[in-house]
Amino acid sequence: MTADRRELSDLGAARGPQVEQHGIDPIPESERTSRPGEFGWIWSSAQFCFGTVVLGALPVSYGLGWWAACTAILAGVAVGTLMVLPLVRFGLRTGLNDPMASGAHFGVRGRALGNLITIAVAIGFFAISVWTGGTAVMVAAHELIGTPVGRGPLALAMPAAAVAVVLVAALGHNALVRTYKATAVLGALMLLFLVVVLAPGFDPGYRGGQLALGSPGTTWLLAATASAAAPLSYATFQGDYSRYMTGRRGDRPVLLWAGGSMFLTCVLALLVGAYVTTFFPTDPLWLQGLTDAVPGWSVPVIVVFGLVGTLPQGGLCLYAAGLSVNSLFWRTSRATATLAVAVPSILALYLGAVVYDAMDSMSAFVSLLLTAVAPWAAVLIAGYLLHRGRYHPVELAPADAPAGRYWYTRGLNPRAVAAFLAGAVLGVLWVNNPLYVGPLAELTAGVDLSLPVSFGAAALLYTLLCLLRPEQARTAGEPAERYGVLRPVAPPAQGRPTAEPAPGAGPARPR
Repeated sequence: MTADRRELSDLGAARGPQVEQHGIDPIPESERTSRPGEFGWIWSSAQFCFGTVVLGALPVSYGLGWWAACTAILAGVAVGTLMVLPLVRFGLRTGLNDPMASGAHFGVRGRALGNLITIAVAIGFFAISVWTGGTAVMVAAHELIGTPVGRGPLALAMPAAAVAVVLVAALGHNALVRTYKATAVLGALMLLFLVVVLAPGFDPGYRGGQLALGSPGTTWLLAATASAAAPLSYATFQGDYSRYMTGRRGDRPVLLWAGGSMFLTCVLALLVGAYVTTFFPTDPLWLQGLTDAVPGWSVPVIVVFGLVGTLPQGGLCLYAAGLSVNSLFWRTSRATATLAVAVPSILALYLGAVVYDAMDSMSAFVSLLLTAVAPWAAVLIAGYLLHRGRYHPVELAPADAPAGRYWYTRGLNPRAVAAFLAGAVLGVLWVNNPLYVGPLAELTAGVDLSLPVSFGAAALLYTLLCLLRPEQARTAGEPAERYGVLRPVAPPAQGRPTAEPAPGAGPARPR
């Protein structure tokens, strides 16, 4: 490892043994000590909170009955999990988080796209998570001791949760994993508690109400698509944790744990949300409906659930945003980058929840952002297959001199960018949510197919473009390791390559 690369390993360092020492540098094999089973804790803690459970209300609020809602949730989560699961391999193969590793296909400058998507989605979900937890505390306090509700009380209920989330995210990987382990158990107990408390009044024969799209089939598809968004929203976050896991024993254990726990925890959380919503299917204030449905003596549990659930999901989002900011400003530390991105995150939270009372619009906006996540993920998955999972992680690390196999054309891979833009545009045209309805949604009777359409279009176009003109990264230079090992590399040639050569023509010439 050169002096520059050794300096990179200190980018995320902060003085103090409890703060994660790594930033966006590749994790050396000797430090990849996490086990695949940790994904069981990670996804359990992230899903077992009000921010995810409330998404399960959508199928019932669309007018589906209990059993139709169950099948829509199962199908949607299964499809969403399959769409994002292959991305967990990038951390194993490169030791990098997913936005950094995306430079292998988008280019070392093009990976900024993944970083910006991650920051936007993470800030949105951080705000939704803290707002949901704060609202739960506010509503429960009103039921218990008669405190007022509204923007003022909400503003007072959120700071403690927000500060705790920022602190854990700034401490980094180990602090987050310990938090996940504790909150996953508490969250599971809270969900079980809600099911048991409401069981005497539950009607499994609940037949639903007025269908959102008029017919059972199209409304079911709408609910399934909404359910698929739950796992898809984590597409850019998996590498934050798989980069600390070794791939020397193969991918299967990580894939089984990451995919199995993602599917199971999303299904459980959304089913509990649908279960609870059958008690008040037309109440627009979900948390208020929940506190009205449960016995008065159990309201304190909602306070605990609101606070406990905020920490892991908010921390997961803010940690990912911090890594992405660190990637864009790689000479700063990861902890500093996390604290910096916490400022606009908290600002977005208060603007959306207190100043403009527009959290419904923010939720719709985050859903709209997923039309950018889907084609981004599709390009990476298609690229992984084309590259056969072989990468050069050292050449993906940030550096002052632009060169190397992932430089492509001025730092961008035009194939990946074109496929992403085409998929994203198609997805936006097919969106149907309260904030925006795309013109193509009418072709499917109002069903929002933005996610599968954008994903499929991007994957297909990127594959075709790569077959027509193979990428330099796959045709030039020495073979890559299947599982990246950090080795010393020769310094890049002087000059700035302006375009990738034709296949077989050798390295690009400096200008």
